[in-house]
Amino acid sequence: MVFKSIERIKQAIPDILHIAMFYNNGTIFETTFSQDLNIPKLGENFAEILKRFRKVYNLLNFDYNKYEKVIFETEDISIFIIKLGEESNIALFFKKEEPQDINLKPIRKYLDRIQELIDMDKEEL
Repeated sequence: MVFKSIERIKQAIPDILHIAMFYNNGTIFETTFSQDLNIPKLGENFAEILKRFRKVYNLLNFDYNKYEKVIFETEDISIFIIKLGEESNIALFFKKEEPQDINLKPIRKYLDRIQELIDMDKEEL
C-alpha cells in the first residue's frame, strides 16, 4: 500500500528522481532506488544526518523538539528530508534544473496518507 502512495507522489511531481522512506533508526522500509544500491547504508546515513543536526542544536543550547525538514542542495541534486511522523521520514531526491522554489504543499496529502499507512503497519506489529 505504501508503495502506491510513493508512486502517486512521483506522478504528481515528475521532478522527483527517487524517494526513500525510513525510520529514525535508519531502516528504509520503502524506496524507489534499485536493489543494486546499498540501501541499508543509505538509511544509516540518513539517520546520521538527523543525529548530527540534533547534536548541533544541543551544542548551541537550542531547544530541539523535532525537525520538519532538512534541505541539502548541490549543483545537480536537491534532497529534501521531511518528517512524516514520530518515527518516520521521507527523503525526496530532485534533479536541479533551474533555480525555483519547490512547494511541498501539493504532496502533503500523500505524505499524510503515507503516515497513516505507516501507523497502521506499526499497530499490526
